[in-house]
Amino acid sequence: MSVKNSFGIKNAELDVLLDVSHFSQADIDRLHKLQPLIEPRLPELTENFYQQLQGNPITAVYLEGRIDGLKATHIQWMKGLFSVHFTEEYIQSLWNIGRIHARLEIPPLFVSASMSFLRSEFPKFITSEDAETIGCTQVDLIASVLKILDINHFVIDGSYYDGLLEFTGISKKLLHKLMS
Repeated sequence: MSVKNSFGIKNAELDVLLDVSHFSQADIDRLHKLQPLIEPRLPELTENFYQQLQGNPITAVYLEGRIDGLKATHIQWMKGLFSVHFTEEYIQSLWNIGRIHARLEIPPLFVSASMSFLRSEFPKFITSEDAETIGCTQVDLIASVLKILDINHFVIDGSYYDGLLEFTGISKKLLHKLMS
């Protein structure tokens, strides 16, 4: 049985995530209101993020000779977190990010570690003054940001999973049966 989302996106697994996390239009509205306040802070967050990645010998390999372009892409992706129109097209854009990572043979660990870093750092960049300006609580603002990061993570990881199914020729049904 699938829980239907109110966004018109047809994805049964995503429906479950949206339902369990209580992701709603109110979250999107908060993200949109936060956008002008958080955007000036995104370059600092990106610098911190890439310093962390460069400091790890495993992730640093994937950055060699590409750091400036990656930083620009990262900032654009983060801006999208706050201007999101939660549609099939948005989900497809996340799917494409995952497919590009898979094509470049960037392991899922990279995305997981990156999302973990952002989940721990974003709350430091969202102030009580921001919440006051927007007219909601700091907790609600942070929760909306964490939810959209979780959605991004889920969809990007899902494209790896589906890529694996394509590559191996195993059906999703068979893989689930083998896992149980």
